[in-house]
Amino acid sequence: MHLGRLIICTIFLSFSAFSQDDEYLNQVQQLDWKGAVDSYELPSSDAKITISENEYLVLGKDAHKFMLLTEGHDGFKPDAVKLKIHTDESESTAIYQRYDIGFVKTDDWEENIDSDEMLAEIIQGTEETNKIRAEGHAKLYIDGWAQTPFLDKENLIIYWAINGHTSENTQFINAKALKLGRKGYTEVIWAGSPEQFTNAEAVLEPVLASYTYNEGFQYDDFMPETDTVAAMGAGALVYKLATGKAAVKAGFLAAAAIFAKKFWFIIFLPFVYGWKWIKRKFSGKSE
Repeated sequence: MHLGRLIICTIFLSFSAFSQDDEYLNQVQQLDWKGAVDSYELPSSDAKITISENEYLVLGKDAHKFMLLTEGHDGFKPDAVKLKIHTDESESTAIYQRYDIGFVKTDDWEENIDSDEMLAEIIQGTEETNKIRAEGHAKLYIDGWAQTPFLDKENLIIYWAINGHTSENTQFINAKALKLGRKGYTEVIWAGSPEQFTNAEAVLEPVLASYTYNEGFQYDDFMPETDTVAAMGAGALVYKLATGKAAVKAGFLAAAAIFAKKFWFIIFLPFVYGWKWIKRKFSGKSE
């Protein structure tokens, strides 16, 4: 699976703008939501996702359609979207997308990360995405880093987080993780409110814990004799994802061989006001 087909860490438009739109709500409700506590194999992926109580999941084409409905553009094609209802009945959302670009080495991290340049490009990219949002969808604006990019070398996960607001003055956080594996990485993006956010590791830890590579596809399962190595390392990869530009040492041809996306860092909002109908759906209760 290539980079245009499986992402983690940008996400959702406010459901409040559509709360009175019966047709929109009907389309969301008709998706194949999973609500039973269980593990679910991902389509075309050597991994699975586990959901707990008060978590709800859509996979494959349904996940893609959900993102198209909520965001108003076709920039997201995730493998899975997970909605979590918290004890205070607030919501947060995570999307999962895997990219089989080859085994990603981590030895180029320090030489490629420029957080100031990355932020400027994320702001510009978000403004460009606003131009293609369907009518009625709130526009998104970036306020700054909630957490600058860093690499957890022990667990082989890359994190960062952005804070922003909408044209309706709703504040939000997008936290992103890249979970490295034998064949590439999985991008996981969490979206929630500033009140729900402490740091990227804290909010993404349960989201990442519910996603596991199958046996034989972990990062440590890499076989140098037979496996493909990615054309760029972790630092150049993050630089490219945020800016849309190839890091100098990665080279133009290496970047061109891996990437084919128009929008590199797309922001989304958490799915809100969905808990009443979705909890009703799986509890069998009516209001």
